[in-house]
Amino acid sequence: MLDSIRKYHFKGSPQHVLIYRLLLVLLFMALTRLLLYFLHPSLFPAVTAPRFFYYAWAGLRFDAVALLYANLFYIILLSVPFRFRRKKNYIAFTDIVFFAVNILLLLPNLGDAAYFPFTLKRMTFDIFKFVWIGDDTTNLMPQFIHYYWYIFLLAIVLITAFVVLARRIGIATRYVHQKQTNYYLLQLFSTLLFTAFTVLGLRGGIQLKPVDISSASQYAPSEETPVVLNSAFTIMLSSNLQPLQKVSFFKDEKEMAALFDPQKQYAAQDSLGRILPMGRKNVFIIILESFSAEHIGYLNHRRGDPQCDFTPFLDSLMDRAVVFEGYANGKRSIEGIPCVLASLPTWMHEEFIKSLYVSDKFNSLASILKPEGYCSSFFHGGKNGTMGFDAFCSSAGFDKYYGMNEYSEPDNYDGNWGIWDEPYLQYVAKKLDKMHQPFLSSVFTLSSHHPYKIPRDRRGLFRKGKLPIQEAIMYTDFALRAFFAEIAHSSWFLNTIFVITADHTSEGQLPFAKNRVGQYSIPICFYEPAGNTVKPLDMLHYPKPFVAFGNSLLRQSEPHFAVSFLNGNYQLVQDAYAFQSDLGQQRALYCFKQDSSLSINLASSQKDLAAKQQRLLEAIVQQYNNRMIGNNLLPR
Repeated sequence: MLDSIRKYHFKGSPQHVLIYRLLLVLLFMALTRLLLYFLHPSLFPAVTAPRFFYYAWAGLRFDAVALLYANLFYIILLSVPFRFRRKKNYIAFTDIVFFAVNILLLLPNLGDAAYFPFTLKRMTFDIFKFVWIGDDTTNLMPQFIHYYWYIFLLAIVLITAFVVLARRIGIATRYVHQKQTNYYLLQLFSTLLFTAFTVLGLRGGIQLKPVDISSASQYAPSEETPVVLNSAFTIMLSSNLQPLQKVSFFKDEKEMAALFDPQKQYAAQDSLGRILPMGRKNVFIIILESFSAEHIGYLNHRRGDPQCDFTPFLDSLMDRAVVFEGYANGKRSIEGIPCVLASLPTWMHEEFIKSLYVSDKFNSLASILKPEGYCSSFFHGGKNGTMGFDAFCSSAGFDKYYGMNEYSEPDNYDGNWGIWDEPYLQYVAKKLDKMHQPFLSSVFTLSSHHPYKIPRDRRGLFRKGKLPIQEAIMYTDFALRAFFAEIAHSSWFLNTIFVITADHTSEGQLPFAKNRVGQYSIPICFYEPAGNTVKPLDMLHYPKPFVAFGNSLLRQSEPHFAVSFLNGNYQLVQDAYAFQSDLGQQRALYCFKQDSSLSINLASSQKDLAAKQQRLLEAIVQQYNNRMIGNNLLPR
């Protein structure tokens, strides 16, 4: 075999062989990736010819990343600056490495050509769980080969063609004699050059964040990203992620849905029982960085605790709004944004944006309002690529993403995270003035993020609190005041519903803010400047079904609860109680309204309530886990 592999038609230096062979692999990566479309065009009905060629080109970025990861050892073998690379035995060894690695690299794409229709997403690392656990693979493989014989035949043809073409490219055993010094200097320079390009390629470019699975949404909508991605890439990038476990606490689907059903449909009716038409109000969502409920004067006064009062403008707005003390699902922005915009909480070890399930099809506020004539946009003054927000917004169906790259005044950069809130919100106001109505838009502020700096020309204007963040909270509140003053006379202002909340909480000062319930406590505010009274129904009267892992605060008929996940342990907050459980033997129940330190476990004394909360939590987790695993995040 080795003798036949060494029958080359092109012989050149190790560097030339490395380049030509990697380009050949890249070609076959693209061909096997695109097999998914060629064999299943009906699964991608919206892909036109121009779009197909665009996806074929865009996917080369992900093909190259997978190629470089897989061939890293081969690149090193052919890049080392020594003459022994031209020795026959060394060439034979590098050939074995090259063919073994790259045949394995092509197999996932070929496998997905048959497997994809069952999952509607590219393979991820959890495929090995199904391959090695149990007897399913052994039992199903003969049937799989029988039904998809043509794919196996095609795989053999493509791999044979790859081997035949690749073995025509080989290292010349003869070389031009050079002085030792000149040779090693030239080879060292070549090695450094290859190293630089390899590192750049492994990152997928020079952008802020290395490419990941969600990056494909920058090129295609979620239902078409499989044409851009390749299966080797998705397996590699998901190899260090922990998959969710499918659970079966409930055998009866109806019993589970009676406790919690993420598929919702709200048909608003008037007093005569007539279905109300959907409104066409604009929706503007303000997500405030680290704005714990603890910092909101309005909420502290309502609790009878006046110690923290750092939001004078928000307090004045809340006096004319409907306000709730809600709960974040996590402690980081990367967890908060998908939850607010798409009701996709992180109830697992990895954030949704970085998880195995980021390529699942899901609905969001943008995607469900788009068919109703809404245009959508997301604003964040941070660096483009930060925490994958731009890629997520693309997956979620937002029409426009405005980050720091789109902002044209670099003098307003805070030196850390992005653009100061005050000038950035003024920029947002100007953009909204030009936006087609009705619109859905959201802005995520950033100045109340560590290190909590204040612009030079605003220093000394705001009261300092016991926590460093509280001066920055006052600055952002000041920026919001200027923003609302700017938009108050805009044509769209009175026809807009404003939703104000936070991505997560900051460090706590008050005792309650330091316990596990208070650590997630954030404001949720619905404000209509037209002065309409918010009634207990959904404010837009959206009539169609959708999937959401939360609940409507404006409907009294729907149970209100909040769930968070921390280190394998869930917390369910409902009414005055916090129930904590690992869904096994460990469970605790606290009445946090009376026991702010969460020191009295009521699980034994209130067994019925604890059992009821456990059952509700099991229904929530089963719906979440199994829908994530099954790519079932859209309404049936």
